[in-house]
Amino acid sequence: MFKILISIFVVFALGGCSFFYKQPSKPKNIVVQKPAKSSIKGFIKDLTYEDGGYCYTIIAVDTKNSKLPSANFCANKYYYDKGDLVYATFVGRSLESMLLIREGSSSGKISGIKKPQNTINANRKNIKTKIEVPKEEHISF
Repeated sequence: MFKILISIFVVFALGGCSFFYKQPSKPKNIVVQKPAKSSIKGFIKDLTYEDGGYCYTIIAVDTKNSKLPSANFCANKYYYDKGDLVYATFVGRSLESMLLIREGSSSGKISGIKKPQNTINANRKNIKTKIEVPKEEHISF
């Protein structure tokens, strides 16, 4: 009988209050929705500098695979010029990347959008000067 009482006491001592303790429930998984990723392939129609950033207006050429028909956004970085064909990807409302597909021509029109002419024409003159070889040289210290 004494051995039974000691074994019951040892079980309660080692078990502690685990018989009466309620396990805390695991926190529920909170699902955070990632912002939607979208893209556009088109020409830069308008480019302005406002409030310390460059604001682009892109008109789409390709709207397959749920691409955007047009996009207006501002970026801190200058990417490409007006009239260039670009591929831009967005995460939510912010620009992720912009890739140049084809540079717009400076003289012609591409899809109704004329690229501004911002090239500098530098005419180099070929001036040939004849310099004679020195006949003697004096070095003094």
